Order: sequence, then C-alpha cells, then structure tokens
Amino acid sequence: MYAALRLALEDSKPLRAPRQRDAPHFVSMIIPFEGFRRNCRDDLTASEIAEFRSACAADFTLAIGADELINYKNVDQGCDGACTFVALLNLVSLMGRSDLFLVKNARMRWRASWRSFGVEKFEDLADCLDLSASKGYLSPSASTTGLKYVPIRSAGQREMCFNVTFWVPEDVLTARYNVNSNVVRATPWVYQNAHFVESLIDAHQAVVINFAEHSRTCVGYNEESLLFCDNWTASYEEICDTGGSYNDHFKAALSVCSKWAAYSWMREVVYVDNGVGAAA
Repeated sequence: MYAALRLALEDSKPLRAPRQRDAPHFVSMIIPFEGFRRNCRDDLTASEIAEFRSACAADFTLAIGADELINYKNVDQGCDGACTFVALLNLVSLMGRSDLFLVKNARMRWRASWRSFGVEKFEDLADCLDLSASKGYLSPSASTTGLKYVPIRSAGQREMCFNVTFWVPEDVLTARYNVNSNVVRATPWVYQNAHFVESLIDAHQAVVINFAEHSRTCVGYNEESLLFCDNWTASYEEICDTGGSYNDHFKAALSVCSKWAAYSWMREVVYVDNGVGAAA
C-alpha cells in the first residue's frame, strides 16, 4: 500500500539536477554514513545532556514543547539497522499517539517486533509500514486518521521524479527563502521540501524524514539546520564530518544537520495527521 505510492512517482517526468551556480542551497552529493570521518564518545554526563538539549530548545523553532525536548525519552535502536521502525515508534510517542502502533511497552519490547520482520534493515519507510501492517503492528486507524505517509522522490528514474501534490506557488517560496524565481526553478524540490517540512513544524507536527541512509524524527528548524529527536542513547555523541557541505552531529539522543542537504535529498516522510499541518 505505502510502497505503491512511491512507485507511482516514476510515472511522472524526471527533473534534472541543476548547474551548481544556479542553485545556492542545493547540496549536490551526500557521502554515505560509512564514508564520514567520525569522532565518537559514549560517556556524556547528565549535565552535558541537559546543557545540549536546553541549547537546542533555545536555538530552534520547535514542533514540540521545550520541556518535551529536554526530557525526551526515546526508543534506542542500538547497533541494529532498525532506524525506520524505531523512528516511527519515537514519532508516535512524541505526538501522544502511541496507540497507532500495537506494540506494548515499545521502549522495552520493540526488538521482539523488529526480529519478527526477518530483515537486517529497511531502506524505505514505506516498506517498514507495509510490513508492520501485514504483521498487525499498525492500528486500523493508522492508514485513515493516523499516520500520513508522503513519498517525496522516486526510487527509480535516478530518484528524480517528484511528488508535486503538496507544492505551493512559486511566490510563496521566493518570499519565505529570499531567493528569486530562477533559483527556485533550478531546484524546485529543495524549496518545496523546505516549505513542506517547516510548515509541519510550525503546525506542531513532528515528522520522520528518510535521507542519507537514516530515518529520524524532525522536531525543529532554524536558518541553516534541522533538529531531530534521534534513535540512540542519550549518553552517546558522534560528530560526522564529510569535509564538505554536509555534516551531522548526534548528541544526547538528538541530532543536528544541514537542512539544505536534507531538503535536497529527502526520499519520504511520515507524520501524525492531526488535520492542522501540510497535507499531500
């Protein structure tokens, strides 16, 4: 059901990647996670965790309350390749809709559900949702009044066919992002994705974003970055440096990365549909 929505994007005409001089916000390439230079530690103190979370609460426009961010208790994916499943569990918990997944005591018992899938990882949120539904882990209301799945770009056609059902008029984008029409036309998906995600955040809707081989729950944005409630233990910190225009900082169960890199390459999103935010 969900995977078919992304597959259908391949029926549309693919767009072309731009010449870099025409696209000031487009990030032309993201190095896969295994290609990052990494600096890691796993001994953050309680005061370091609180300090980082408080700083993030002050620095970002948030979908959730500052207290919720500071006191975030997540499902920890550990070393498993389960980021898609765990991100969805963290999303519904943050949005107060844990009823959408029929996984009791998910924080402690999610691994049993994960093992039942019989896979090492899911590349796509759509595949995870489809298998979750087939296993009976999704509430009957999830596909109607609960979870909203929105494919952003195709899997085939070099990932260059885009979902335009949520796109807004060009003048909305030029005004919001202070760019001219030619810039928007060079990479329309970058600015449309920016508007889509940030409109959800403004409507207090956290959103799981799949990009750069990782799925995690976006809860905030500012001028240059996105803030995520992520899927690892709060005592862990990892700084990933590509040496280029995309870097990632995981700390205190949160993460911060370049928003323009995410908007350039995000594949699909999931949010809890409360009837307020953007809709596909």
